[in-house]
Amino acid sequence: MKIEILFVSGDDVDLLELTDTEVLEAVETGLRAHGDRQVVLPPKSHLSLEERHEGHFNILPGYVGGLDVAGVKIIGDYAHNHRHALPSELALLTLYHAETGTPFAILDATRLTWMRTGAVTAIGARHLARSDSRVLGHIGARGTSRYNLRYLAGIFDLDEIRVTSRRPESRAEFARAMSEELGRDVVAVDTAAEAIDGAQIIVDASRLTEPAVLVPTAAVQPGALVVPYGAVMSTEADLPATAEKFVVDDWEQAARGQFGQYTEIIRTGELVREHLYAEIGEIVTGRKPGRERPDERIVFWHRGFAISDVMLGNLIYERSVAAGVGSRLVLQSAAYEL
Repeated sequence: MKIEILFVSGDDVDLLELTDTEVLEAVETGLRAHGDRQVVLPPKSHLSLEERHEGHFNILPGYVGGLDVAGVKIIGDYAHNHRHALPSELALLTLYHAETGTPFAILDATRLTWMRTGAVTAIGARHLARSDSRVLGHIGARGTSRYNLRYLAGIFDLDEIRVTSRRPESRAEFARAMSEELGRDVVAVDTAAEAIDGAQIIVDASRLTEPAVLVPTAAVQPGALVVPYGAVMSTEADLPATAEKFVVDDWEQAARGQFGQYTEIIRTGELVREHLYAEIGEIVTGRKPGRERPDERIVFWHRGFAISDVMLGNLIYERSVAAGVGSRLVLQSAAYEL
């Protein structure tokens, strides 16, 4: 028996030149499947090496019924990888035919993770931010940040885009690169307070190693959307419970695990399911409305789930097959002979 697996590298993904529309549609289809309960989504698990190397691995399994495809992504999250000229996140995704458990693809999922995360940010904002939002305040300059800005700028008519990050050289280069990519001014500022001042959309993509208040509750004006998704808490603890709406991607995942923006205050009972307005899939499917009033303060925490990885990974696989991109690997053993 011979089983062929397609390996798709990061360079291969670049060759495909996926459009923003393709990425957003694939991810939104996954969110809709989640809202329709057409997925199997165990909570993500972790392998922590924080004490040894200030990093950890996230293991994300999931199944999407519409595709009948299962997948498992393993992604490292290392705060100080910039010292090694590496991104903080590096990932691999494996895809399987659900009927037989046969693997059919291995993908470099680093760029994929950045893209699907940015897509979830943007899709959430399309439903939850004011449609007339003009100022974006963005904290963080790591990989997902590029796609947050790119997809949000494609949806909203933004007058101001302000970015900040912990390292001055990082935020300056990020602002320069994004200004060039978007064809509009992206301004680097020194502090989170400067970035979020008066912003209608606030995105926190920071990679803190210890909790720190980057987004004070008082700084979130009426009508603002806050999207915080770092590994540790960066807002004040009262923000999700006191906002008019608190939305997550998946509550069971949000409530479990070792890492996540609000995991600790869920563990202590400060944030409970009763504070939750909806999962984003319920809003995408129309089961619950998104923004209903211009003055609502809304918090959308997407912890990240495998459904988005499987959806985008399967799109990349199909496009790779059609374009003749990728490397064929053969999984073969006499032990498979029946």
